[in-house]
Amino acid sequence: MARPIDFDRRDALLDEVVTYVGEHGLANLSLRPLAEHLGVGVNSLMHHFGSKDDLIVAALRRSGEQQQRVEAGWLRRRPAMTQTDLLRAWWRWIISSPQHLALARLGIEAAALEATLGGLPRQVRGEQIGFWRTNIETRFIDEGMPTEVAVVEASLAKAMFTGLVIDLLATGQKTRLTRSLEAGLVRLDGVVASSSRPA
Repeated sequence: MARPIDFDRRDALLDEVVTYVGEHGLANLSLRPLAEHLGVGVNSLMHHFGSKDDLIVAALRRSGEQQQRVEAGWLRRRPAMTQTDLLRAWWRWIISSPQHLALARLGIEAAALEATLGGLPRQVRGEQIGFWRTNIETRFIDEGMPTEVAVVEASLAKAMFTGLVIDLLATGQKTRLTRSLEAGLVRLDGVVASSSRPA
C-alpha cells in the first residue's frame, strides 16, 4: 500500500523548490543537488511530486500563486489601483531584491525553454505569459477599454514589461529601464484615457 502524501510537507517543500529553481534556473535542473539542498532524498521528492517534470510544473504554478498573493495585497490596501499603477508596483517589487528578480526570471525562462530541453508542454510554458496578459486585458476592460483594444494593448503591455525585465537581467541598468518603463506607462495611460471616452 502506497504511503499517503503529506500535503503540508509537500507545500513546504514546494516553496523551497520555488526559491531554489529561481536561483539556479530550469535548464540544467538536477534532482540530486535539489534534494540535497532541501535536506531530503530524491525518493522523497518523487513521492511528493511524481516526476521531475511534475515538480517543475508545480513550482511554476506555486510561483504564480505567490505573485498573485503579492498583487492581491496591493489591491486590498489600494483598491483603486489602475493597471499602470500595478505595472509600476511590479517593477518596483522586482528591482527591490535579487529574490524577486529571480522569480520574474523563472517565469521568463520557463516560457522560453524549448520542450525538448525542459520537458514542459506548450500549455505550461504559455501559462507563464498568458495568465498575466489575461489579467492585464481584464483590468483594461474594467477600466472602460473596448475589448478589441484591450486584447492588443494587454499583449503590448506584457511584451514591454517582459522585455524590460530581460534587459534588466542582461544589463542590470535599473535607472535607464525605470525611465523607459515610465515612458511606456505614460503612453499606456493615454491609450486607456482615449479609448475609454464615450463615443
